Amino acid sequence: MKHARKYQVQENTLMIVENPGAAYTPGSGYYDFIELSRSGVLKRALLNLSRQLSFSLTELAQVLHISERTLQRYADDAKLGADTSERAILLSQLYQRGTEVFGSLENFKEWMRTPLPTFNYQLPISLLDTTFGFQLIEDELGRIEHGIFA
Repeated sequence: MKHARKYQVQENTLMIVENPGAAYTPGSGYYDFIELSRSGVLKRALLNLSRQLSFSLTELAQVLHISERTLQRYADDAKLGADTSERAILLSQLYQRGTEVFGSLENFKEWMRTPLPTFNYQLPISLLDTTFGFQLIEDELGRIEHGIFA
């Protein structure tokens, strides 16, 4: 039963919720994310996140910096490496933040797949292969939230 509970915690951590008040927040915040990154995210939790975000396996592999084939080889209950797990958590946090700013996950997903002048007419989703891209999108979400448009 312990394994099922561990999966539930991971799934809740990586789940995007429309009602921010109902979001799962680990007890000690970043320390829980550090521990989860180090211990590894289960592939099953990652695939659930991927479905929720409408990411193809190819897109997911690019964001996580692993080959699509390597991702396919993992068993559903296998744990991913620390770097891969950390990027999965960052992806989940970014989409949770975007959902809060845009009011719905669907609105944010549409924004992420729209070429924007702020990003040199690139799709924001195409920037997720670097930590700088994550930060650029986070910064833009902050500006949008405060009504500052470029």
